[in-house]
Amino acid sequence: MGWVSDFRDRVADVGWTSDTVFREFMRFNVTGCFNSAFAFAIYQILYWVNLWDAHTAVSAWVVSNIIGNVEAHYMHYRFTFKSTFTYSTSLNRAFWCYTAQLVVTTTLEYIMIEKWLINHYVAWLINTCLFGFFNFVLIRWLAFPPELDDTYLERLSDD
Repeated sequence: MGWVSDFRDRVADVGWTSDTVFREFMRFNVTGCFNSAFAFAIYQILYWVNLWDAHTAVSAWVVSNIIGNVEAHYMHYRFTFKSTFTYSTSLNRAFWCYTAQLVVTTTLEYIMIEKWLINHYVAWLINTCLFGFFNFVLIRWLAFPPELDDTYLERLSDD
């Protein structure tokens, strides 16, 4: 598979070692705890407001996710990855990552809550945890590409 070897080459080129992955993933999780608390608070409010009687939990999930993703992007830009990549370009790329995930997670939210009758809090937790690492990899390599950060580019120019 060509894209796997391309990705491996990218990883090697930027020096993304297992230590780097671990440090970034830990920062991602610490920041993610704050982001999740924020998104859950928004979800709670929207669930209480009841945006759509027929799909209360699913509609609260969608809207809180959109708001939470904007907040999460800023936090990851500023604190997790300390990115120097152009903010607007990064936000645009993150938007596409988050939108793709939103389609999948909303479908799962609907199935878990309305078809399998799983409690909406449990469904929220499952979706949030299930897509955490996938989200980390997506936004790290698409929204915050390390090879376009000033730190990496400076290291190249020094060599």
